[in-house]
Amino acid sequence: MNHLLIFRLAALALIGLLPGCQPDSGPYEETTRSLAFENFDRLDMGSAFRVDVRSGSVFAVEVKGNRSDVDDLDVSVRSGTLHAQYRNYTRKRRYAMAFTITMPTIRAVSFSGASQSTLTGFTNLTDLRVELTGASKAAVNSNVTRLTADLSGASVLTGLGSGTDLRASLSGASTLETLSYPVTTASLDLSGASTARVRVADALTVKASGGSKVRYQGAPRVSSQLSGASSVERE
Repeated sequence: MNHLLIFRLAALALIGLLPGCQPDSGPYEETTRSLAFENFDRLDMGSAFRVDVRSGSVFAVEVKGNRSDVDDLDVSVRSGTLHAQYRNYTRKRRYAMAFTITMPTIRAVSFSGASQSTLTGFTNLTDLRVELTGASKAAVNSNVTRLTADLSGASVLTGLGSGTDLRASLSGASTLETLSYPVTTASLDLSGASTARVRVADALTVKASGGSKVRYQGAPRVSSQLSGASSVERE
């Protein structure tokens, strides 16, 4: 038994020495790079990026991070969507990567992999769809007529501004915080111990399961379908 244990420990040590098994980010060498992309109104990004999206009349994409990480970026525009990810998926240890994106308008974002993002300055959006997965966090500081959100995997969406209609689906202990984003109507579908705090004027529709919670401000008509110790309460 002792010989078997020694063999296993030696094998693990050998694996740790193999190239690529213990990727090293190396010393930090900061670089900032401007990328020439335009004609997009949607974003699809992951890999724990920090993304600052701003309203502006001219397209601009700037990245800041460790030089080797910036060199490994795969960024492209396809069918109106700006995609960004790393080419080398096997490297797990990386420094923070920050994107600053300026665009005239925005229709949808999809952020994943523990990304952190902000959207600011968009004042007259008709529709915006926000998809967050994998413990991603986003803050929307804009006015949107119809905001649609799909949150999963302990993701968090915060709203600041105002809108007319809010539609949100939350799962896997995700959180929606829009007390500072008043709307006229809201429709919420929560599961898996998710939480929503909303401010609604006229009508609030809730479907909640798995110990999920909805807290609201305002005096809307409330229609709810609850199961699994879920609740809807006015604050």
